[in-house]
Amino acid sequence: MLSQVQPVYQYYVDASDVIVSVDEWWLAFAKENNATELDESYVVGRQAREFIADEPTRSLYKEINAYVRMHDASVTVPFRCDSPTLERYMQLTISKCANHLLLYESVLVRTVPQSRLRILDSSLKRSNAFLTMCSFCKRSLIEPAGWLDLQDISLKLRLFEKQTVPGLRYTVCPKCVSNVPPELRQQQPLSL
Repeated sequence: MLSQVQPVYQYYVDASDVIVSVDEWWLAFAKENNATELDESYVVGRQAREFIADEPTRSLYKEINAYVRMHDASVTVPFRCDSPTLERYMQLTISKCANHLLLYESVLVRTVPQSRLRILDSSLKRSNAFLTMCSFCKRSLIEPAGWLDLQDISLKLRLFEKQTVPGLRYTVCPKCVSNVPPELRQQQPLSL
């Protein structure tokens, strides 16, 4: 019986959170997801935060990085990295290495096929409206209903039919903030 190789997507950041290297799996994943501009020459030498869309998520990663550096402990964060046709459940482990480097390692835990979600199709034209989506769990805020799963969002907004879809604004939803162990957060709670 042949075993399948499960890729581990890796990159390293230095003490200033500048990306110093990305592996071939990471580059292949970017290319597979139509982010061909994210090649090695483009990302290496840039701050990791430049590739995070929102301030709450940047702040959370800054806090996690500080914790890992201070306590010499690894931290694992579950997250979703969905495509228009797949729910992708992943885990990111951040570990301290020699020379003040942090290693980011993402693994794909499982995938679930889903009906095509136009909201996740980066090639589609976007309207001037915006939808707030959690960077970690991919739930979105629809008032007054609250935070809803992607399938429910698509049905509510009828995104299967519209010619244009709203732009996306990312944040960290209250549920994902509450899932972060308190010892990883600074004295004050993460502000959204």
